[in-house]
Amino acid sequence: MNSEHFSRLERIFHLAPIQDLLSGAEIKVENKKATYKLNISKSFFHAANALHGAIYFKLLDDSAYFAAASIEETYFLLTKSYTIHFKRPVEVDVLTAVGELISENEGEITCRSRITNTAGKIVAEGEGIFVRSKKLLSDQPGYH
Repeated sequence: MNSEHFSRLERIFHLAPIQDLLSGAEIKVENKKATYKLNISKSFFHAANALHGAIYFKLLDDSAYFAAASIEETYFLLTKSYTIHFKRPVEVDVLTAVGELISENEGEITCRSRITNTAGKIVAEGEGIFVRSKKLLSDQPGYH
C-alpha cells in the first residue's frame, strides 16, 4: 500500500460529519495499523461523570477500521461486528487507540484495537470484523 492511500483515508476520517462533534481528533494510518488520538472532555461524559461508552466504541472501531482500510484501495469497508472489553473508567484525559490488522480471509478483515490513557494504562480493548461494501472509495468525499 502506498502513503497516498493512507493520506486519503485520513482525509475521509476528518471529513466525516461526526467529526464535527469530536474536535481535535487525530488519526495516522499506516500499513495494517492506525492510531487515533482524542482529547477527552466532560462533554463526552455520561450521568455518572465518566466517559460514555459511545466514545470508547468510536475510538476502538475507527482505529481498527482504518487499520483494515489500509489494505483495501478499492472499496469502502463496513463494520460487520465489534466486541469491546471495558477495563477502567476515563475522566478528562488524552486517549490513544491503536488498531492493528490480525488477519484477512474469505472477504473478512479482522482487526484488534486498544485504548490507552496518558499514564499508559489500557482503558478498553476489542476486536472487529470488517467487510467490503459495494461503495467505491473513489466516490467518497476526500478520497482524491
